[in-house]
Amino acid sequence: MALAAPAAAAAAPDARTFRDALGRFATGVAFVTAAPDGEPTGLIVNTLTSVSLEPPLISFCPSRSSLTWSRMRRAGRFGVNVLGRQHEPFAVRATPAGADRFADLDWEPGPGGIPLLTDALASLECEIVAEHPAGDHWIIVGRVDELRISPVDEPLVFFTGAFGAVR
Repeated sequence: MALAAPAAAAAAPDARTFRDALGRFATGVAFVTAAPDGEPTGLIVNTLTSVSLEPPLISFCPSRSSLTWSRMRRAGRFGVNVLGRQHEPFAVRATPAGADRFADLDWEPGPGGIPLLTDALASLECEIVAEHPAGDHWIIVGRVDELRISPVDEPLVFFTGAFGAVR
């Protein structure tokens, strides 16, 4: 049986349409943190995902043009703070480039010295184990070596370009 020739590739969607389509996929929101040179720094992401249970691996995807991530990666370690509904004002304030993301924020160093929010739904401390270029972003893979979970269960979600809640 002969295979049919592949159809001609369609033109790639424009960036806005692509972003709008992916915006229809609800995601959680996390604050990724590190302390390069002992100074806390962080960025808001909605690309957090589980990669592996054995070993425990997660990934997220910062922009390749992110000056914040270029400083954070020098630490070799990072924290992930899963944000709850109560963090929406913080997330709105902390999302723009150049925002002072630790102003008026309750945090403490975790067991490995990573800045962690005191009221995150979950906090994970990770070691960077891989970094892959992918278009205009990086895929960062981290091995989780410390974590804590809060009993609070009201996550902050991102859907169609806006923050919201599950309930």
